[in-house]
Order: sequence, then structure tokens, then C-alpha cells
Amino acid sequence: MLTFDSITADNIMKAAEYFKYKISRTSDYTVGSMYMWRDFYNTSFTIYDDMILYKVKFLNRTSFTFPVGGGSFDKAMSALKEYCRSNELPFWFCTVPEEALPTLVNQYQGTIPGKPSRDWADYLYNAEDLAKMAGRRFSGQRNHINKFKKLYPDYKYQRITADNSQRVIEFLNDYEKNHAKESSLAQEELNRSLELIPLLDKFNLPGAFIEVNGNIIALSIGEVVNDTLYCHIEKANRDYEGSYQMIVKEFSSDMMMQYGIKYINREEDVGDEGLRTSKLSYHPVQLLDKYCVLIP
Repeated sequence: MLTFDSITADNIMKAAEYFKYKISRTSDYTVGSMYMWRDFYNTSFTIYDDMILYKVKFLNRTSFTFPVGGGSFDKAMSALKEYCRSNELPFWFCTVPEEALPTLVNQYQGTIPGKPSRDWADYLYNAEDLAKMAGRRFSGQRNHINKFKKLYPDYKYQRITADNSQRVIEFLNDYEKNHAKESSLAQEELNRSLELIPLLDKFNLPGAFIEVNGNIIALSIGEVVNDTLYCHIEKANRDYEGSYQMIVKEFSSDMMMQYGIKYINREEDVGDEGLRTSKLSYHPVQLLDKYCVLIP
């Protein structure tokens, strides 16, 4: 019988060894995403036959994510099915990427209950697009960037380190007081962001900020898996016109030069209309849908 362990700061990097096997560019198999939302989704995991298996609470039902690893997929599926039978649970999968549907639907006769939620689709971009913002499509973003440079010519871009991480925490605390959205999901994300900052080195998560006159006014924290950068945290003080556009461009360019990434996943908009408008304005090359699948 499978035994699932809760995610902790001490065991998550063991699980992260399996993320290199992920078959899509969705954001779910990443350290930052898994750790930040571990309590929200009641996430736990086990390693079985060299495969990573995640159990979560999604849409108020126990579900699993698509098994990945270097072992036997069929054995992993058999173990999960037996776990569900023994615990009298329906055999649900959630956040299933499109690339995994043929396996679950054709090979395991899974059914898809309706269309995937638009609110949970990840936004995928060409890294070069965000790093350069060239061409007519990005004229609006460039206008904001040029305005920012004109207003704040002495701005500085810096990587987050152990030496300056306390300043990042202070920025997020100030952001929470003066700029944060009131929704429960936004508050949860901000609280988990604060929790993540002291663990950036331990989790190998690159981050950076922009400062003006010694004050941090924007930051971004991400994670590189294979050829893709996943942006887990992005905050900026809108009182500084163009601050969001600047951190997107600077961080994308920095990560592209450092890691040779080809794509950037800026994750979901969770139905927030402001976020949706903003993410679409950067011209994603694809929206990565995620599906629920029920296995008989």
C-alpha cells in the first residue's frame, strides 16, 4: 500500500529530482509551485518504482497528478489504482497536461468531464519575446519601459542573495499593506511568497529586483526546469510607472543569458480579469490547458 508524505522544506528537493522527466511545460511540477501551494491543495507525495506520485485535494476531491520518473508508468498506475480501491476513492487525475491525455484516455480508458477551466491555463511565452520586446506587438510595453528609464535613469537591477533577502521581505510586507489585492487567493499567494524568500538558495530558485533610490520597487522569482523558466512571484509598485514591464524584461533577459531558456511560463490568471489582460498583453505563444480525468 502506498504511503504519502506531506511536503516539507527538507524533503521537496528529493522530489524535485524527478521534475526533469516532466513531459509538458505546465507549472505544476516545480519546486516553487509545489511548496507554495502545498497546504492550499493538501499536497503529499510518494516515490514508487522510481516514479513520483502526488496526491492533492482539487475541486474538493482527492486527485493525483500524472506520474513521471524513470521507472514503470504501468506499475505506478496499478499502485495508485489499488490505493483508490483500498480507500474507496474514485480514481481522479487533475492538472493533466494535454501531452498526457492520450495515455490516460486511450490506454487507460479515462474520461474527461467537460472542458478545462480557462482560469487555470498557464501562459507560455517565447523567452526572446519577453527579453527583447521587439516589434510592433510590444510597442505598448516599450513605451512604459522608456518612460520608466526617463523617470528613473539611475535604477538598478540586482539578483536576490542571502545578503539582501531581508530587504525583499520588507518590500513584500510593505506591498501587502499598500498594494495587495483583497481576494483570499491573492492573500494566500502573498503569504506563501514571504515564506519562500528564506528558502531560495536551498531550492535553487533565482530571483531579482529593481531598486530606485535605494528602495526595491519590483521583484521576480522563478525556477528553471529543462528549457523553461517558471515565474512563481512577480510584484511591483505601480506608483513607479513601467515597473512591471521593467522587471519582466530585465528578469527574462537575465535568465535567458544565464540559463539559455527558450520559454517562460508565467502561470495562471486564476480568473482575475486584470491579470488576464496583463498576461495577454505580452503575447503568449500558447495557453497550456490542464484537464481532469477519471479512470474507471
